[in-house]
Amino acid sequence: MRILTRRPHTAARLEAALTGVVKWITEFTDPVTTMLKILQISDPHLMAEETGVLLGVNTGYYFRRVLEHAHRHHGPFDLLLLSGDLAQEPCPASYGRILAELQAYPSPCLCLPGNHDDPELMQRILHGGRVSCARFLQLQNWQIVCLNSRLADSPAGEISAAELLFLEQRLAAADAPCLLTLHHHCISSGSPWMDTMQIRNSDELLAVVDRHPQVKLIAFGHVHQEINARRGETGIFSAPSTCFQFQPFAPEMAVSDESPGYRLFELAADGSFSTECHRIPDVLTGLNRNSHGY
Repeated sequence: MRILTRRPHTAARLEAALTGVVKWITEFTDPVTTMLKILQISDPHLMAEETGVLLGVNTGYYFRRVLEHAHRHHGPFDLLLLSGDLAQEPCPASYGRILAELQAYPSPCLCLPGNHDDPELMQRILHGGRVSCARFLQLQNWQIVCLNSRLADSPAGEISAAELLFLEQRLAAADAPCLLTLHHHCISSGSPWMDTMQIRNSDELLAVVDRHPQVKLIAFGHVHQEINARRGETGIFSAPSTCFQFQPFAPEMAVSDESPGYRLFELAADGSFSTECHRIPDVLTGLNRNSHGY
């Protein structure tokens, strides 16, 4: 599904899911002329060893395949945005493998920590040259603001007071259109087990967003599935995982054999944007569908 935010020449409709998540289902016929192209990839869960698997899946293989597919069919990109859970085994070997894969491409990369990551280790290994753990980036007319939603020793998310202040200060300093990105979801996913890990103070975060209309979109990971939603004039989107996916609207953890994927954003100078998710054609092999944890 392709979502655009301007020139609505065909009908758009909003559907409210039973969980209260508002789905933004919009189809426009005319393309948007954009200036920036951003690739969001999320939740690769790389292991220390190249042969390492998670739930039976070789996560490193599919991470590489997603990067290859995205660049072959949609590149080049102005930015690669990695929205957390980069490593399942957060160690120098895992982050070194990620760095090597990213350095094969010429685009700058922003790396965010997820609940499985080690932020300090990421800062040491994934912070230099084109690959960065920077919290802010001015990309032509757009500002990219990165928040750390990781809560120590917990799979759940939280935005600290310091992070909220940082966001307020960045938005107060400039009214340029903003892409806000973080790892955890700030709205319900519709899956009760997953929503126990939603950002605990989502209301505080969204209150800041509501005060600043230049926040055009929020991009997150964690949920291992595609979500397209809207809050006022702000689009809220997740990216599929580069490894295994979770079943949408499942009461407890349930994995899907849907192929790994990624999300594209095209950002125009006037603050409008388009976005869509893509899947690689590979069949997901080795997946243990009976697992209830990872």
